Amino acid sequence: MGGREIAAALGGRKVLGKSVASSFEFADIIAKGLSRSALDRVKDILRLTDREVSATLDISEKTVSRLRHDPTRRLPLATSDRLYRVARLFALAEEVLEDKGQARDWLRSPQIGLDNRVPLDLLRTEAGAREVEDLLTRVEHGVLS
Repeated sequence: MGGREIAAALGGRKVLGKSVASSFEFADIIAKGLSRSALDRVKDILRLTDREVSATLDISEKTVSRLRHDPTRRLPLATSDRLYRVARLFALAEEVLEDKGQARDWLRSPQIGLDNRVPLDLLRTEAGAREVEDLLTRVEHGVLS
């Protein structure tokens, strides 16, 4: 999985303002704050409710609502970083499962290899995200999970 797939999950050149492929470029964009449009794109891809966005990104539902009404507002660094993490793992799931719909469903369903936890719920923390990434890597290599 490369930066192009992650960029696509975040809305691509149209949303990010340029073609992005490297981690350094993502780091710069995240530091400046991802746009509300990137949030909307991820929300649409994963079919998330405002409540699910709030829980996944660890922001209040009120903040999610405020973002909707101020299209020029940028997400704070921590929120941008979490959104990037969600987009990155969605892109990985899509690559491993070879289908957007299956990737979305997999991220939203309890997984035996994650102690019957829902991957999306684990993406709130780096430790949880690493477990999700590890499981996807095992699935990709055909290791029973």
